[in-house]
Amino acid sequence: MLRADREQVKRCVAKEHATMNGMKADDLSVAGQTISLRSLVADRLRQAIVTGRFPPGSQLRERELCELTGVSRPSLREAFRLLEAEGLITTAPHRGPVVTALTVDEVGHLYALRRVLESFAAREFARRRRPDDILALKSSVKRLDEIEATGSAFELLEAGTTYYSALAAGSGNPYLAQALGMLHNRIKLIRFISLQSEGRAQGIASLRILSDAIIAGDEEGAERIVTEHLDRIGVMAKAIVESGYALPKETAAAV
Repeated sequence: MLRADREQVKRCVAKEHATMNGMKADDLSVAGQTISLRSLVADRLRQAIVTGRFPPGSQLRERELCELTGVSRPSLREAFRLLEAEGLITTAPHRGPVVTALTVDEVGHLYALRRVLESFAAREFARRRRPDDILALKSSVKRLDEIEATGSAFELLEAGTTYYSALAAGSGNPYLAQALGMLHNRIKLIRFISLQSEGRAQGIASLRILSDAIIAGDEEGAERIVTEHLDRIGVMAKAIVESGYALPKETAAAV
């Protein structure tokens, strides 16, 4: 994954160096640029972490990652700072950046917070029901339906993330959307592992039922569906961490 994107990263590096040498007045403009170098590198590392390529507790070695990504150490360290702010990595004494390994208690806290935020988002979405938000929600459900049977765990993870982004946006609260985005980054590996189970159809069915309640304007029903769904998958999330980030024998998928 990282090697496949190496040329794209190199082009960003070349552009960065060109900007540093012989800058003109207009060179400070970032118009038309959609992503910074540090964001691009952080995105690749984030994907590697949430899919288990760099498992919890593993050390991120600068020299190796500079070779894999084709960027300089300063650029890599900027990406590290972004990931550390998201809680995906921590800086350990005498080891440097390490992929964060959540404890069972920490997972419990995260899912308790997720329960509060997403149930509120669902209730607000059902109350507001703006046409554009409903359209985005329906589109995300359609994508889940398309890949439910044959999609990879990563495809389902991304589709589920799109669904939750639509849910948060539908609440009309941008701070809620930001908080949920950061929370989901912390638990993506758990969701990715669970989506490799046979129970993923149940998780997708819950999201489908939730979207129906929101579209119908059923505020209490939407809140109840989220609460029941997260109570169930919260138990599963703890089981995954207790198993050393492995899939327990009986697992309900956390889409």
